[in-house]
Amino acid sequence: MYLVRSVLNRSRNIQISVGGSLKTRTMSMEGRYYTAADYHDHFNPNAYLNTYYSDPDGHPDDAGILPFIMEQLHKLFYKEGVSGDRLIDIGSGPCVYSFVSACNNFKEIIASDYIEVNRKATRQWLNKEPGCFNWKPIIERVCSLEGHSNIEEREKKMREAIKDVIHCDVHQSNPIAGSPYKDPFDCVLTLCCLESVSTTKESYIQALQNVTSLLKSGGTFFQFVQPFRSYTVGDKKFAGVLFDQRFLEDAPLQANLTDMTFAIKRNTGDRASTLDFEFGMTIVAKKI
Repeated sequence: MYLVRSVLNRSRNIQISVGGSLKTRTMSMEGRYYTAADYHDHFNPNAYLNTYYSDPDGHPDDAGILPFIMEQLHKLFYKEGVSGDRLIDIGSGPCVYSFVSACNNFKEIIASDYIEVNRKATRQWLNKEPGCFNWKPIIERVCSLEGHSNIEEREKKMREAIKDVIHCDVHQSNPIAGSPYKDPFDCVLTLCCLESVSTTKESYIQALQNVTSLLKSGGTFFQFVQPFRSYTVGDKKFAGVLFDQRFLEDAPLQANLTDMTFAIKRNTGDRASTLDFEFGMTIVAKKI
């Protein structure tokens, strides 16, 4: 079960103490916790994909989060018909599942990530290289939500729609500076990204503002955010920050977003060692 609610044009003020930071742990199975600064050297995309995306039901520790995300993307693009010319996913990681529902609705999709190993994994799938990750079970699940089983056709459509895989840095005022893409996008996605690389409320807000600057006025913003204590990739444990729900719901107001809709999936199980979190939430909004 999950909760869905909408907020239109809220004007509640948000108080954030300047310089105030949230605690992060800096101790993995190797005796330490890894942080965002370690992604370049220590993140293993193959281990990540095999752990969290091999099964369309997701990892047992993620409490049904992966199906929840797919359902919300299906709702946005298939049921509600959000569409346009250009879509960008900021912080795609080594993943393409966010495009399964979107590829029918946009002429041009851009994937992006901060680290090259993740961008390489995406390109390997796009180019059908030997050893690339098998996304067919995920694609099949989304196709089943649409009432058909045209998996090969959907894979082909995805590869046609994804035009580029580029570098991004959400902590830069223009997260895709240096890319050839200068005009704002009709739709911006970001999943499991900002909370993974922001250690304070201030840095999270700034990253959100940077990302939404890529969106045209009236465009659609979709975010999945999952504050976590830690998650495991291979033999390494990455530390996170437990941003609270109220803060995450108020944050879009500081990023020129309005007409927010939230859907929340809570983790009702015990704290898990592989993925330790309390809730995940989708945020759908429009750019002012």
